[in-house]
Amino acid sequence: MTKHLNDIIATRRALLGGLAGLPLLNLAACATPSAAPPATSAHSAAANFASVAATNADTISLPPGYSWRPLIAWGDALFDTVSADFAPDTLTRTEQEQRFGQNNDMLALFSAEYAFPPPRETNRLILCANNEYAIPELMFPSVRAAADFTPAQAEAMYASVGVSIVELTRDGANWRVQKNAAPGQGKNRRITPFTPVRFTGPAANHRWIVAASEAVNTAEPGAPAGQVSCGTAANCAGGLTPWGTYLTAEENFDGLFVGRSSDISATSFSDQPYALDVLSHGYPGAYFPATLAPAPFRLAQNPYGPSLYGWVVEIDPHDPTAAPKKRTALGRKKNECANTAIGRDGRVAVYTGDDQRGEHLYKFVTRGRFDPANRAANMDLLDEGDLYAAQFLENGQGRWIKLTVDAANRAAEEQELTIRFADLGDMLMRVRDAARLLGATPMDRPEDVEPVIDHEWRGDGTVLIACTNNSERGFDAPGNPRRESPNQYTAQNNLPGHILRIDEADGDTSAERFSWDVFALCGDPDAQELTSRTRSGAPVHVSVSHDGEPTFTGDRFACPDNFFIDSGRRVWIATDGNDGVFGDCNDCVLATQVDAAAPRPVKRFLVAPVGAEVSGPTMTPDERAFLCAIQHPGSNDVTGADFTTLRWMGEAVPSHFPDGGDAWPRSAVVIVTRDDGGRIGD
Repeated sequence: MTKHLNDIIATRRALLGGLAGLPLLNLAACATPSAAPPATSAHSAAANFASVAATNADTISLPPGYSWRPLIAWGDALFDTVSADFAPDTLTRTEQEQRFGQNNDMLALFSAEYAFPPPRETNRLILCANNEYAIPELMFPSVRAAADFTPAQAEAMYASVGVSIVELTRDGANWRVQKNAAPGQGKNRRITPFTPVRFTGPAANHRWIVAASEAVNTAEPGAPAGQVSCGTAANCAGGLTPWGTYLTAEENFDGLFVGRSSDISATSFSDQPYALDVLSHGYPGAYFPATLAPAPFRLAQNPYGPSLYGWVVEIDPHDPTAAPKKRTALGRKKNECANTAIGRDGRVAVYTGDDQRGEHLYKFVTRGRFDPANRAANMDLLDEGDLYAAQFLENGQGRWIKLTVDAANRAAEEQELTIRFADLGDMLMRVRDAARLLGATPMDRPEDVEPVIDHEWRGDGTVLIACTNNSERGFDAPGNPRRESPNQYTAQNNLPGHILRIDEADGDTSAERFSWDVFALCGDPDAQELTSRTRSGAPVHVSVSHDGEPTFTGDRFACPDNFFIDSGRRVWIATDGNDGVFGDCNDCVLATQVDAAAPRPVKRFLVAPVGAEVSGPTMTPDERAFLCAIQHPGSNDVTGADFTTLRWMGEAVPSHFPDGGDAWPRSAVVIVTRDDGGRIGD
């Protein structure tokens, strides 16, 4: 059985799982370094490696001269208090809270001790990894029927998501995980949907949050005063701050919640904003017996529970006792990322994408200024500032629309709509409505948004935006291009996705104006026809030309998801859904250059194993090791058939990554190095 095309190329986080009764919790050999890499150069360096051929192999495929190994995988022990041997069939919530989480996405590396600017040379790092969602079919190998899953296993699944924080040390030539003796004895920790957190900023006391917090703390008692035991979940991408904290972005939180329309209809009837929020974010995300879900995620008991998610969460990896903080000033949505850059006047910009068809691109600019000499003074910068949404114009220009209560309410009145916002916190809770009312541009799933920064975090105004795809048909529009077609007068979808570049006015990340262009229209630069066929046989537009000129040359790719920009201004692009468009190649990582003129050269650097999404590309500070997350290996086979269906038909799991042989597949972080010890990509 093959997937419908729209299912294949839609983000896996929104569709894996299913389980006929259980949800997807979409909540989805190193050489010793010598000299540090140079500061960020003024022009991009070329990618100096041999391109990897397209492949469906169940392994990591790399250029000659490169090697890989797993660094850490789902279930690996973070503490000596649990066994080094992992037995997923007997996994409990308590045990999972001491093991590396499931389906890791965003990766971030911090020096073991805070310093600004971050040191290039170090033998100790802290890894922060998002654990985005759980796929029940890929967690418990011995379960033979969907009906056999238990509430205890469901609770373990919820505990498998959130964030994993892990100490790393370089031992001779290799980076390795440093286990702690026990929780609280070191910096390793898990932050799950049950961890106490603090809400800060304008929406912290929103009536929905107050009601949901009471329900959660009743079900999960023990949170310190002023905190809520709702933790974090559905963590996709995120970012780092100049003051050494981790920003993790909550995305598809709809899949956390279970229930039926009758569970929320009474609340929807009496609370119109809530009814609109249900429609906007799509919860509950799946139907299954509510008795299997932990109480905080049953909508019948906690109808306002979804208001606790969809935020950007700030975590201090250097202080394991510090409660994570949900920064409500950045707005509630399906956040994909939260990447920062320091502007000319010292204020900090935070770029976020709202990863859903027709949603928007955002920027938050702090009111206060970053103080490199006083870390403590920076720790609450994200509570006050201005939030903007992007509007792309026909002439290649754009503007950042400031989102204010007065402007949004005035726009609603002018449009004769009943939507109103009581105050700033209410607007931030429902920020999608405000952005739409004020004319922000609907986008083709804006995911990663990466400003180009130097070693001291100063942005030069260049920002890249991954628009992963849009399976709905439409015409060319500002910020949302369409491809050459045999019939240009017919609407088409954007299955391969595209990458935009914006340049902030005067090179300042706090500017309110920008120019924009299409950095890459993803597809096949060597295609002989304007359309091709996907693995399922459906037609797809694959031209890479925009305004009659090719945007890139080299290796074809589709569905860009995450970026990493190195000190040489090379762009490393990770894909999510490439195999749905180009069936002969699993998801992959490619490299190009920020400053290269079109058509930009693109080279394939890494191909992931079967059924896996590759995400979270990053490098160690000396750029001699490349890390990425291999998410949900085995979620489909090489024909595209989904394992969430295959499993209950008695089929074997399609992948055995990373352990090989007959091992059950596990999501993992892998580390890639050059055999000669050189810098990645040079």
